Amino acid sequence: MAVVVMAYGLRPTLPAAVRSVQSQAPAAEVVVVHSGPGDVAGLLEDAGVSVRLIRSEARLLPGGARNAGIVATTAPWIAFLADDCIAEPGWISRRLAAHREGHGAVASALLCHAPGNPVALAAHLSLFVRRMPHLPGHEVLLYGVSYARALFDRYGLFREDIEGGEDTEFNGRLTGADRPVWRPEVLTTHCGVTHLGPFLAGQARRGRRMAESSQAIGRADASGVARNVLRRTGHMRRLSRLAMKGEHPVSRFFAIPLIWLGNIAYAWGAWRAGRKP
Repeated sequence: MAVVVMAYGLRPTLPAAVRSVQSQAPAAEVVVVHSGPGDVAGLLEDAGVSVRLIRSEARLLPGGARNAGIVATTAPWIAFLADDCIAEPGWISRRLAAHREGHGAVASALLCHAPGNPVALAAHLSLFVRRMPHLPGHEVLLYGVSYARALFDRYGLFREDIEGGEDTEFNGRLTGADRPVWRPEVLTTHCGVTHLGPFLAGQARRGRRMAESSQAIGRADASGVARNVLRRTGHMRRLSRLAMKGEHPVSRFFAIPLIWLGNIAYAWGAWRAGRKP
C-alpha cells in the first residue's frame, strides 16, 4: 500500500502523522505532499523523521495534493492521511485485508483525540459523528477511503479546483462494486481544536468551503448548505448518543450546546459564501 500524507503549511502534528504510518506492518510506500510556506524538511528532520517529500511552493488544494501523491507512488492500493491525523495500529493491515477481499474502495472510521474535552468533542461530533466506529452502517458516511490504483485509471483523478469535497465528488463517480465499503475497524484519530474560538472560526471556514465546493459540483447552493446543517442538528444530537456508547457522559453533556453554536457558525460561513459576487 502507498500512503500519501497531505500537508499544507507547517502543522506540528505532521511528524506524528508520518510516524504513525511508518511504524505499522506491513511497511507502506509513504510520501508526504507538502505545499505552501514553511521549512517542512526541517520540521521533519528535527523530529527525526525520514520520508520522501514532494514540495510545491504554490498551494495545492486537496485534490491536487492527492493527485500528486498518486502520480508519485506505484503500490497497487493508495490511502491518504491528513497531517493532523494519526493512523491507529492496524490501519494498513486491515485496509489491505479488505482490498484483498476484492473491494476497490475501503472507508474508515474517525476518532476524537481528546473526547474528555467538551470543545474537542463538540468539534469532532459536529464534523465527524457519522464517521465514528460505533454507528450502525446505515448511518455512516463513507470517507477516509483507500483505493485500488486501477480505479483512477477507470474513473480519472480527483478534481483539483475545489477547496473541499474532492473525495465526495470522486466517490460519486464510482459505480457498482467499486463504491466504498465501510470498515470501522480501520481507525484514524483526528487531532482537532480544543478551544472555543478556533472551533467556531473553523466551523465558519468549513461552511464556506462546503458551500463553494457544493456549488462547484452541482450538489446544493449556499443557502441549501446553511439550511441543511441547521436542520440536521437534532439528528446529530441523537447520533452523538449512539456514537459515544455511554462514554464520557460529562463531556458529551457540555458538548451538545456547543454543537448548536458550531452549526450556527457553519451556516453563517455558508451563507457568506453565497453572498460573494
